[in-house]
Amino acid sequence: MAQVLIIDDQIQNVKMLSMAVRMLGHEALEAMRGEDAVELVSHSTPDIVFLDFMMPGMDGLKTLEHLRDIPSAKDMPIYFLTAAQDIYLDERVRQAGAQGCLQKPVNLEELEGLLAP
Repeated sequence: MAQVLIIDDQIQNVKMLSMAVRMLGHEALEAMRGEDAVELVSHSTPDIVFLDFMMPGMDGLKTLEHLRDIPSAKDMPIYFLTAAQDIYLDERVRQAGAQGCLQKPVNLEELEGLLAP
């Protein structure tokens, strides 16, 4: 069972993805702001993170930067969640230190593939 951190400023997105994660047999942790996620990760180490790209305050890229500053999160798999149709976004987030992007709404089979042992 993986511990999955979901970070999104839209409560409905967090709840839907959390429900899918739990349905697949994993534990879901939730954060509505980048600052909350950084605080959470400084005290626990999720197995994988799904991070909204566009958030008010600390956006996704800034949150990623702060997460990567936490020693236990240096190699943690982090995927951005986005509704954007920018063909260069995946390359941009990989250069920033993430594993890639998932399009919203997240495909359940793709999610299951990422969470498979």
